Amino acid sequence: MVKFEEMLQEIEDIAKKMEDKNTTLDESLELFNIGVKRSSECMAVLSESKGKAELLVRELEGITKTALELD
Repeated sequence: MVKFEEMLQEIEDIAKKMEDKNTTLDESLELFNIGVKRSSECMAVLSESKGKAELLVRELEGITKTALELD
């Protein structure tokens, strides 16, 4: 599986290629298509990571609450 950082770097590389005056319209459209797909993949990874972080925070809050109740 491709890492998030690698996908983000690919998006940056695509943007640079699209800004190049030597890139044809067809090449730009193909690059744009790939960039949209990578952006969608990045958003999915971020959403999953957010869910994991929220779960960890809830677990920590539960541990803290239990510890306070024991005092």
